[in-house]
Amino acid sequence: MVGYDDASIPLLLILKEPTMSAADFWNKRYQTDEFLFGVEPNDFIRAVTPEARSGAKAFAPADGEGRNGVFLAQLGYQVTSVDVSEFAVEKARALAKTHDVTIDSHIGDVFEFPCPEDHYDLVIVCFMHFLPDDHVRFVDLLKRGLKPGGVLIMEGYTLDQLPLTSGGPKNPEMLWSVDMIAADFADFDIMLLQETRRFLAEGNRHQGQAATLQFLGRKPTA
Repeated sequence: MVGYDDASIPLLLILKEPTMSAADFWNKRYQTDEFLFGVEPNDFIRAVTPEARSGAKAFAPADGEGRNGVFLAQLGYQVTSVDVSEFAVEKARALAKTHDVTIDSHIGDVFEFPCPEDHYDLVIVCFMHFLPDDHVRFVDLLKRGLKPGGVLIMEGYTLDQLPLTSGGPKNPEMLWSVDMIAADFADFDIMLLQETRRFLAEGNRHQGQAATLQFLGRKPTA
């Protein structure tokens, strides 16, 4: 499994180091005092996330250094997050402490994380890209984890991102399109699904014009 959570890393770099695990790869990236993607939440997630009802639970897979999970906790969600990098999770926990909130952050592969079925009121995905087979598995995980009526928020890169330098994998098989995501979530109530060009300013790694897809949908109640 090779996923890309908020990073501009060509697949070739990983293939050149076949013995490097995903955890080792991301630990190498995150082993710095700098917050690579900043400490502010993703603009789209911030704009569309609903206020938390009492006891509402949120899941942030591949949450990296915690900027989005901490934002959800500030809104009142009980946040569970997971990331493969122990250094990223350490920074996420420190960021939560700085903001005087709590997140239940775990170190591990998102596919091995015991995600409860029909459990979360909200799930967020921020620039998390997979090769096709793992993408199918990831979509299934998202659907299973959400409660009926739960909300899914996602932003990812489209094929138009390939010539741009603001982030994202350079393997076209890992990038999104409206048709692809519409098919993945055809059983959802899709409230927003659009491709857009926008400026990213998220730490030093996400800077400049970007071609993204934004999704807001609700899991059916029946």
